[in-house]
Amino acid sequence: EIKLEHSKAGVEKAKTEANTLFSQGKVDESVKWFSKGLWLVESKKVSDVPADLHSILHSNRAFAHIKLQKWAEAETDCSEALKVNPKNTKATYRRAMARYELGKHESAMEDLEKVLKELPDPNSNKEAVELKEKISAQLKKKAPSPKAETSQPAPGFKRMQIVEASDDEDEAPAKPLANGDSSPPALKPGFKRMQIVEASDDEDDEPAKPTSPAKLEATSPATSPKAA
Repeated sequence: EIKLEHSKAGVEKAKTEANTLFSQGKVDESVKWFSKGLWLVESKKVSDVPADLHSILHSNRAFAHIKLQKWAEAETDCSEALKVNPKNTKATYRRAMARYELGKHESAMEDLEKVLKELPDPNSNKEAVELKEKISAQLKKKAPSPKAETSQPAPGFKRMQIVEASDDEDEAPAKPLANGDSSPPALKPGFKRMQIVEASDDEDDEPAKPTSPAKLEATSPATSPKAA
């Protein structure tokens, strides 16, 4: 069991001992000391601890969680550190690291943008720049590709469908036209007869179904004209 003096000096000792254990690779043990220091502060056992020290305890424990790959715990500790001291840049950067590993790329990018504004010197933000590049790559992968949209006819226009008649179909005798004219002349070789079909106004835009193999005829009235 860790025993500490219930004073600001006791909290400082917890931080110092935790940092030493962390540097020695004893990460689990360091977490226990950071936690003990935080307990003294947050249980009100000690009341004269400055906000900076309180924030550092959370931020450093978050770093220990990152080393242990406990990403959710690291994110929580960083958020608590920033509640106490919003200017804790290390906490912001470590939260970006945790959020990246948790797949929270958008919020991780927001944290990194803040870090890079506060640390514009390339010599001090190299790791942050590298992490930003990784996050940017993930965001590009998640971005949806643009889909082509089916154009809609303008108001007052109707959608028409053109159907090509089969080359090997025989032409049926044309019915007499209403004005008594003869049927349209036969097509020359090399030409194809086409049919234009008007789509219904209330139909959805779906792929047109193939027409039946019925023989194509010239347009005629519903009934043949009667003799005068």
